[in-house]
Amino acid sequence: MAGSARPEPALQGHAAEDSNARETSHEYRTKRLAILEGAADVFLRRGYAAGTTKEIAAEVGLSQPTIYHYVGAKADLLREIAIHVTEEMTAALSTGLQRSEDPAERLRGVIEEFTAAVGRDRRSFAVFWQELHSLPSDLREEIARAERDYIRQIAEVISALQQTGDMPPGPTVVLARAVLSMPSWMYQWYDPDGPMTAAEIADVYCSLLRLPGGDGTRS
Repeated sequence: MAGSARPEPALQGHAAEDSNARETSHEYRTKRLAILEGAADVFLRRGYAAGTTKEIAAEVGLSQPTIYHYVGAKADLLREIAIHVTEEMTAALSTGLQRSEDPAERLRGVIEEFTAAVGRDRRSFAVFWQELHSLPSDLREEIARAERDYIRQIAEVISALQQTGDMPPGPTVVLARAVLSMPSWMYQWYDPDGPMTAAEIADVYCSLLRLPGGDGTRS
């Protein structure tokens, strides 16, 4: 890929934290993550508008004041879920693109990393997409900028594959969106206890695009 542009820095969390020591504390990070996972469960089950911090506190076995202490109010919980998902997508893109100099391997890497991210955190991804409209406008704009950057970088990889005849002709941005849509929307049907692992599903996606396998052979 020409230029080998790196993704923009991940979005930063905005929840108030008392000190750098607390920010880097393993216990603190673990508890915050548990709260965000509980919030994702409640928002997915009840919807953001109907879900309450009381329900979230019960979901994770903590008090409401503890929820406010570690993350914040309900709006902060949704914001932090959105930021977490955006950071996961940014990391997936970066890791996938760094896998190889070969465009086909880079695209496979991105697909595998995105699919793994959704498989790990299906509920947060579901809340992210279903409640995007509930986020404040400034965060929606940040997310839109990050998405445009993802699309641009994947479109560059697709352009390189078109030049070698390994990808059909067509608008690279449209093709990039189609590629990202496969893993991005699997939260709607993916079952972690189902018959296929996330890695196996990623391999199906890559086979549809006739990308080489992990051993370099054509799928």
